[in-house]
Amino acid sequence: MPYTAAIDLAGLDQRVGYMLRQAQLAVFDDFIASQRGAVTRPGQFAILMVIAGSPGLSQTQVCKTLGIKRANLVAAIDDLESLGWVRRDASASDRRSNRLQLTTAGQRALKNALDDQSVHEARITRLLGAASRRALLKQLAKLCELRKTRSSV
Repeated sequence: MPYTAAIDLAGLDQRVGYMLRQAQLAVFDDFIASQRGAVTRPGQFAILMVIAGSPGLSQTQVCKTLGIKRANLVAAIDDLESLGWVRRDASASDRRSNRLQLTTAGQRALKNALDDQSVHEARITRLLGAASRRALLKQLAKLCELRKTRSSV
């Protein structure tokens, strides 16, 4: 029989970072469970969304926008390219740079993922309530300012 006594978190549940991480894990798990199509990870979804919203971005621009390390993005783009969802077009102005585009298959995959993601977002809204969801998004945006202030020091 497994050990079931409560583990003392020693106040971790009162720390913003710890609770954000726990919430992220819960939200990601729900996102993944909601996806019925080929998009299976939140990172794939985010990359597809950014490329769809701004076709022709360089990989560097996508890295900066999403806060992804270059090596991790290259591997993710390789995966998306192998699925036939993204293509790299050589930049006309910089031979070392690629411009990213969604393929027709990538647009279809993203549309299906968006449909599934709307179910996921609706679950979050039911759990929090619409006003609390909006307030949470505002508070999270404020926390994102920590990154901006840290990088400008």
